[in-house]
Amino acid sequence: MMAAAPASEGPQLIVAEGQLGTRTRLAAGANGIVWKLDQYRLPGDPRPLVFKQFQGAALATTLPGLQTVVNKRLQLPPDRREVLDQLAAWPLCAVVGSGNAPVGVLMHLIDDSFFTDFVLPSGSAGRGPREAQHLIFAAEAARRTGVDVPADRDLHSRLLICAHLAYAMMIIHDAGLVYGDVSLRNILYRLHPMPAIMLVDCDAIRVRGSGAVVTQQNSPDWDAPEPGPQSQYSDRYKVALFILRCLTPGRGSSTNRDPAAAASVLDARGRYLMQTALTAPPPDRPTAREWSSYLRDRTGQPPLFERSPVLRPSGRQGRRPTGWTKHPNGLWVPS
Repeated sequence: MMAAAPASEGPQLIVAEGQLGTRTRLAAGANGIVWKLDQYRLPGDPRPLVFKQFQGAALATTLPGLQTVVNKRLQLPPDRREVLDQLAAWPLCAVVGSGNAPVGVLMHLIDDSFFTDFVLPSGSAGRGPREAQHLIFAAEAARRTGVDVPADRDLHSRLLICAHLAYAMMIIHDAGLVYGDVSLRNILYRLHPMPAIMLVDCDAIRVRGSGAVVTQQNSPDWDAPEPGPQSQYSDRYKVALFILRCLTPGRGSSTNRDPAAAASVLDARGRYLMQTALTAPPPDRPTAREWSSYLRDRTGQPPLFERSPVLRPSGRQGRRPTGWTKHPNGLWVPS
């Protein structure tokens, strides 16, 4: 019989580790071990769960901080919460150990369509998440290992993947959050039944204006040019980097920051967005909402029910001061 959390008033924000029952180890990383829970379920939610057990730097996480991230999902309108669950492995509940100290989070088990069989360099078979690195490196390398990537001229699938990322980031930013480590390892993708993405490591998301719950990392070659803590501005920069690199895969793409590289696959509006995202002062970078609107148009999807703001004109005469200045070394710094 399947174990479930005890009934309680309102959504459950905290569960004791001792209640989780038997589990099966799935994966491990620098900040935690992921276990599939064999029987435990949250009230009213039959979907299978995983327990991310913190280790390393993540053990410094505070319980109030975790509860804030959990609550952000619960505060979303039901339709947005449903979409967020399809796009992000979000913390559903904090897990505490002795002394009520946080030891991890519960999340929905990621759908199997985001995993793939592959061949290891040794020749043996393996299975793991289909990470965005396969989209950006040379497609032939992915195919040699058995990982499916879009066909060489299938720009539409790549645009759809980018559109899903922009929409996920729009939801996160609209909720007043900073994602942080947009990178090859934290974005999973699938091509079937339709191209889509899944964001992972969402327990490191930060409420704008507050400290990070789990230390936010900056993956090599994905850092924004301005110093200081990560922000929605740095998220915007990294979203543009992902779009640039996803649309221009191959040798050198994983470190490419040149907006001109995407000129042949973007129209005038897209080229303007990319140029502004990667070269303008941080406050002038296109928002995730602007990218989402553009990419939905490019892929023939209907406009969002929440109308996007009118795209800023390419002529920037008389624009308001941004408070940022480009240093001679190429970094954006507060003026």
